[in-house]
Amino acid sequence: VREIIIPVDDADRRCSCGNKKKLVRYESSHRLNYQPAVFEMLHEKREVLACSQGCESNIVTAAAPKRILPKCRVTESLLAYIAVSKVLDRQPLYHLEKRIEEIHKWHISRQTMSRWLIQLADKCQPLINCMKDVICDYDCASIDATSLQVLKEPRRKAETKSEAYCIRGGPPKQSVTLYEYNAYRQSDYVVETLLGFKGYIHCDASSVFNAIGEDDDITLCYCNAHARRKFETIYKATRKSKGNRSTLAKHALKVYQALYKIERYAKDQQFTPEQRYDLRYEKSRPLLAEFYAWLVSKQDLVLPKSPIGTAIRYTLKHWVGLTAFLDDGRLEIDNNDTERDIKPFVIARKNFMFACTPAGADALGVLFSLVITARHHGHEAHQYMTDIFMKIPLCKSWDDYEALLPWNWKQPNS
Repeated sequence: VREIIIPVDDADRRCSCGNKKKLVRYESSHRLNYQPAVFEMLHEKREVLACSQGCESNIVTAAAPKRILPKCRVTESLLAYIAVSKVLDRQPLYHLEKRIEEIHKWHISRQTMSRWLIQLADKCQPLINCMKDVICDYDCASIDATSLQVLKEPRRKAETKSEAYCIRGGPPKQSVTLYEYNAYRQSDYVVETLLGFKGYIHCDASSVFNAIGEDDDITLCYCNAHARRKFETIYKATRKSKGNRSTLAKHALKVYQALYKIERYAKDQQFTPEQRYDLRYEKSRPLLAEFYAWLVSKQDLVLPKSPIGTAIRYTLKHWVGLTAFLDDGRLEIDNNDTERDIKPFVIARKNFMFACTPAGADALGVLFSLVITARHHGHEAHQYMTDIFMKIPLCKSWDDYEALLPWNWKQPNS
């Protein structure tokens, strides 16, 4: 926000009685303004001092400032612009190359920008390591995955798709959204990534997560939105026929409607986790107990492999995980928050389509993690990324890196 004072004309600043008028208030209005991006060449000149008497041994040159990419001929602000354009603006690098050249008359090749982003991700890795520790040290997390194609993956065809994971966790004031790419044995990746974690994990019922579910210290909280969708699909396809399938699906949807109404009420009233637990104990638990009995009574009345039979068997098979949210008021009824966080990655992937190398895929994960987590903590992405790019070269200890984490970071001059 930039404040503009519009003064009264000099001719009107005096009263008819001759006294000078004083300011009593402002009449305010607001207008949005747009300021185009500016590309400029910074000509940096380091002083070289020598003795006035000609002593050659006492010549001294000002030290070059420490840079995150010392050999890179662009500023941290421009590097942040490229990173944020890739993540938030969903700009493929070839499109960004063309845009910068057409509008600003500068040529920066996509290959060069790609190399910069990979190098930046490597420099930012200590921050990602800290964020992983925060996730594993808290007892509530969530995970979801989407596909990602990498063209030059060793010993794999270019058409082979791998997975990009979105992992959320950490206490409320230190919430983390982490993105990571993995190409091999997804179940092994999940186990290794969440090594040391103890508590609840929101996820879908994919077999990839079965291995961590076998850990006695981990409780899988399955997504009720997934179970609900199975009944919703059946109802939409059969509601005009008014058959048995439609009636059963409609009943299941009414149960979920009642459950989500309870969740919405708790959210609207800004309930604490303790209050939400009590509300669920009073309202949701009896609903689910009745729903379970209904599912059991209907499973033998439908064909096992029919759509409605599949939906009922899925819900009963995963019942423990689907009702785990009742055990703790911090838990959610579904995994929709994580699905919302993975959506920016999915939309961006539809634009850039694939990563060329594993290093590029890893860099995507690092940059998405920092930008999205910073946004969740209320920071403007470009300002945050610019500042950490400037300060990372000055970091000498883990305390220095931790000061740059989104929940610890302070805006310059604030």
